[in-house]
Amino acid sequence: MAEKVKRILEFTEADVKYTAYGIVTGCGVGTILGLFFENVVLAFSLGGVIGIIAATIFSTIKKLT
Repeated sequence: MAEKVKRILEFTEADVKYTAYGIVTGCGVGTILGLFFENVVLAFSLGGVIGIIAATIFSTIKKLT
């Protein structure tokens, strides 16, 4: 049980890659949406945060399977 928890909490090189892709994708989509809603800074920031959260969830699910 402790080994499984340790494996889930460990931040590997693949996790760094997923997080980087999440940030880039989120910021890109946020910037494009920000142009339409005329608030680029807010959408850029929100996209980056959502990208980090999504990458963390994706990485955790990938470790569990």
